[in-house]
Amino acid sequence: MSSSRLTARPPGALRGASQSASGTSPSRTDAAFGVSLAGVGRDFPGERGAQRRVLRDISLEVRAGEVLAILGTSGCGKSTLLRIAGGLDSATAGSVLIDGSPVSRFDARTAVGFQEPRLLPWRSVTDNVALGLPRGTPKADGAARVAELIDLVGLGAFAGHRPREISGGMAQRASLARALARNPGVLLLDEPFGALDALTRLKMQDLLLDVHAAAPTTVLLVTHDVDEALQLADRIILLGRKDGVDGSSIAQEIVVPGRRPRDRGSAELAELRGRLLAGLGIDRHGEARGVEKTTAMPTFPY
Repeated sequence: MSSSRLTARPPGALRGASQSASGTSPSRTDAAFGVSLAGVGRDFPGERGAQRRVLRDISLEVRAGEVLAILGTSGCGKSTLLRIAGGLDSATAGSVLIDGSPVSRFDARTAVGFQEPRLLPWRSVTDNVALGLPRGTPKADGAARVAELIDLVGLGAFAGHRPREISGGMAQRASLARALARNPGVLLLDEPFGALDALTRLKMQDLLLDVHAAAPTTVLLVTHDVDEALQLADRIILLGRKDGVDGSSIAQEIVVPGRRPRDRGSAELAELRGRLLAGLGIDRHGEARGVEKTTAMPTFPY
């Protein structure tokens, strides 16, 4: 995989490039959307009819075009919160608005990128990316859009390859292009680089920054990696339990200073890293503290 950085385009350049001759495209979105969560909670069935509370009273305003990272220990509800924001799951309490209107089931204003690329093995990179196009996209517009996205993520030379013929990092690039083909107002990323080796992960972080500069959609990013959150996000929320009450809420909220790309060796970021690790129950020597001193939760598949 190439280590070169992509050239960022002016905001909106990518979105407008494949509009039809009339200047409009009904299947396309031309702006990032804000996301508003008010008192969001989520319960799951437990043993003997009891309810297990995973999320409690999550209230949050995500600005249009912002990159928000969601951190927390395993089982604290990060992925559940992401699914609720995209209409892939329903909140037990509270409400979610996208661009001022309620989120709908499988909301068309959003797209999701997962930890695994989930490419169809019998399809080429081009055909896999094309799966993300909104229904009703004119054939010529769709072909131009897919070619543009493949070029954006640096896979132009591999457009005709099948997933088995490319590396894991390339497959994740194709997955990101497929999500962007939907032209989402909100991009939901659930540990998108978690399965990659350390070096490829760093390159994918740089790629995401370039893609966001070219088409600055709103991004909600779930990650376990504190350094990744500090590099990519404008703001970070840390989910955890408070005062022993069931269900995670927002335990910390941090605005990350400085423009991206940031200096990975910055002393200011190192101080924030220490705060976030402490919130995750890790002391400065890398040792996990006792449960009574941490926001950690029992591990559930949420």
